[in-house]
Amino acid sequence: MHDLPPRRDETADLSASAHGDELGDGLGDELGDPLGEPLRDEVQRILVVEDEGIVAQDLQETLIKQGYEVIGVASEGVQAVCMAEELQPNLIVMDVGLQGEVDGIQAAKMILERFHIPVIFLTGHRDIETLQRAVRTGPLGYILKPFQEVELRSAIEVAVHKHRADVANREREEALRRNAELLKSLSLVDELSQLNNRRGFFELARQTLKIAKREHHSMGLFFIDLNGLKQINDGLGHKAGDSALRDAADILRETFRDSDILARIGGDEFVALAHVTRDTNALRQRLRDNLAAFNAARRQPYVLDVSIGTTVVNVTTDDDIEAMIARADAAMYEEKRAMSGKYKVIASL
Repeated sequence: MHDLPPRRDETADLSASAHGDELGDGLGDELGDPLGEPLRDEVQRILVVEDEGIVAQDLQETLIKQGYEVIGVASEGVQAVCMAEELQPNLIVMDVGLQGEVDGIQAAKMILERFHIPVIFLTGHRDIETLQRAVRTGPLGYILKPFQEVELRSAIEVAVHKHRADVANREREEALRRNAELLKSLSLVDELSQLNNRRGFFELARQTLKIAKREHHSMGLFFIDLNGLKQINDGLGHKAGDSALRDAADILRETFRDSDILARIGGDEFVALAHVTRDTNALRQRLRDNLAAFNAARRQPYVLDVSIGTTVVNVTTDDDIEAMIARADAAMYEEKRAMSGKYKVIASL
């Protein structure tokens, strides 16, 4: 039944447009001799969806003769969707005009959206409306009944080739997206403390301050300097100094909320932008209490001590983050000068 060539008319042009220019210059060489074995790395597992029994049998026999594996034959749209999910074919040859509530076009749309399995349409419909509706579904081929063997084989090879290219492109795009996210994360995170770095703090702080200004939240900026880091490095080594910085970062995480923004912006300098009620005293005291609990545990050969400078952010003004940090930094140095010589950073275990 498939020896007669299809009629050349406007539907043939639509058929070509359904799978682009894949049959154009150059691709014929990739497909090899159309009468020889198709070029495949592996046998393609094909699901046939056809509600005319004789056509389905003829199509199945043709595909097997061409070296493909027919893993199932469906006659209804819902059945096709279920078999596609269960059998996971490499390709589906789908009749457009299936009987029942779900026709071939609807079934193909569901399969493409859910399982990303390529579909080739097979149909005797020649009306423009049906063809255009089918093309909008995004098939990788379109064959008019009665079909020729060479036409069927070429359409399958083109569909497989294009689907592999699409999958490879999606995988490359996903890899690029993941790499971009990783690079962005690495560029915004301090490697040692795993807090935000200076750049990360500024990006997040700007967004947080916009929200605070819009919703009239009170914010406090904390500038925190780890006292005695040089003495720890000189007396116990830089490995202990790195450990002290990580411990300080952990205490900051314990002190502040998850919604607050923490960062290490310099060698021994940390900042936090936090929601406060009326002032910053409660958080300052909580930080002091957490430091005292850490030091009382005596797990490390050093004592953690910090100098803290704070400023309450006036979200109704256009005060920039640099100015806020400068105010908190100045307040921190006032405390550091007042406490100079009153702390001990090397513990006697």
